[in-house]
Amino acid sequence: MDLYLITVAVLVISFIWAVLADPSDIGHIESFLAQKNHLLRKRYRPIYHITAPEGWISNPTGFTFYKRQYHVFYQYHPYNGAWGHVSWGHAVSNNLIDWVHYPNALMPREYYDRHGCLAGSAVVNQSFLMLFYTGNVVSKNETFQTQNVAVSGDGVLFQKYLYNPIIRQSPNGVGEFRNPKIWHFRKLWYMILGTTSRERYGQLLLYTSEDLFNWKLNSTLVRSYGDMGYVWENPDLFELDGYHVLIISAQGIEVDGWRFRNLYQTGYIIGHFNHYKGKFDDIEVSVATFNQLDYGHDFYAAKTMTTSDGRRILIAWLGMWDSEFKESSSGWASMLTIVRELRLNKNGMLLMTPIKETEELRVELLENAWYSPGEIFPAESKSFELIVNSTSIFSDVGLVFEWKLGMFTISYSAELQYISIDRGGIDGIRRAYWSPVSHVSMRIFLDSSSIEVFCGDGEVVFSSRIYPKSMRVRVAGNSQLYILQYRLRRSVGFDNDFVQRLKNFVMHT
Repeated sequence: MDLYLITVAVLVISFIWAVLADPSDIGHIESFLAQKNHLLRKRYRPIYHITAPEGWISNPTGFTFYKRQYHVFYQYHPYNGAWGHVSWGHAVSNNLIDWVHYPNALMPREYYDRHGCLAGSAVVNQSFLMLFYTGNVVSKNETFQTQNVAVSGDGVLFQKYLYNPIIRQSPNGVGEFRNPKIWHFRKLWYMILGTTSRERYGQLLLYTSEDLFNWKLNSTLVRSYGDMGYVWENPDLFELDGYHVLIISAQGIEVDGWRFRNLYQTGYIIGHFNHYKGKFDDIEVSVATFNQLDYGHDFYAAKTMTTSDGRRILIAWLGMWDSEFKESSSGWASMLTIVRELRLNKNGMLLMTPIKETEELRVELLENAWYSPGEIFPAESKSFELIVNSTSIFSDVGLVFEWKLGMFTISYSAELQYISIDRGGIDGIRRAYWSPVSHVSMRIFLDSSSIEVFCGDGEVVFSSRIYPKSMRVRVAGNSQLYILQYRLRRSVGFDNDFVQRLKNFVMHT
């Protein structure tokens, strides 16, 4: 049967079943309408990063382009600023900059996902948007995880497949088995899943399907042999400039000098994936070939997609497990990164830069001058961008963001050729080797309680949470710096008129 007709039938049957079984979508939309815009003005809350309407946000769960709009889904616990039984939150944009919150796409209501709808993929199949996700069920002694799908014809209201789960258990019986990444090649759909072996080595499983509902285990795609951690999750695989990039979030990698300093790591490996054989032709998975995507304190669970004009872009969680979220006492926690563009350089390393659309955030030029070491200028906004350029690569460069009882430092050592950040406290330093070509250049984005530092052409990136009060910036090192400072505008919010129309539609359906 034609895949389109199968999907239509699945959507109709699942919708009828959902309406008969649980008419609580009205209550969910009422709850969403009750969330107030004043939450967006709380202390430490960003204005141009995606954060949840209230409650907890973590891993992006789906990232796609559907019906002329960009959709980001994310793990969302709406009831307080801590991890819990997560739903899929949903935000939509026409330009990757101005985001509007929509009602939850998925909520943990079924027997197979009652303790959380974990991350997966958003897949466009003809005129439908399909969400593949991991259902999480926790018993007294172990965790059970299954793979499931929900379907939408409008990108707003999603119906879970009546015959979920579509994959009921891992082949080796382990409970950690999650985060399906789906893509299409020729006549087949492919899925990779993060999991662990019985020996507690991280690995990825490969499945294939002809119709997106019936999946067959193909192979263990790649695995760790000891130094790459005990669980892999949030995998992504895509082609870029003739190579295949495999992104993994790994738990259990040991610290290696200045590498892998965070609790968990997100990085990538370059290779060539052979779709016909269902395996990589030439990939080695080890800490020697695993490159960090971001060297900051707070970066995890990256998700990528291709834009309508062909760019490969990325968004991730600007957070880290077991971190202190000072804002959680206000009823919310964490945020996603700004959207970034990915490119490969001639050495086969990923470059990560802010997308060009970020320039649309600029509303006022605050600084435009040369500064000498020791000079100070005020941060006249809590949300701003700095563009910093030095005169050469032979002098040390430094910036110190100072506030009462705290500071954040960026420093480049010309002699040792590394760049560091330091937010203070135990384990506050992060460092990466960097060799600028002609001069030191950086783009720095600060948004109330986050900072993202892009070095050069994106060879090194740092993303970290900080909690400043009123701030000033001091030039350190021994190089003059040419600095531009822009005030950035609010770009994330609600469209309550849309949600009210949605409520009326559901009530009269």
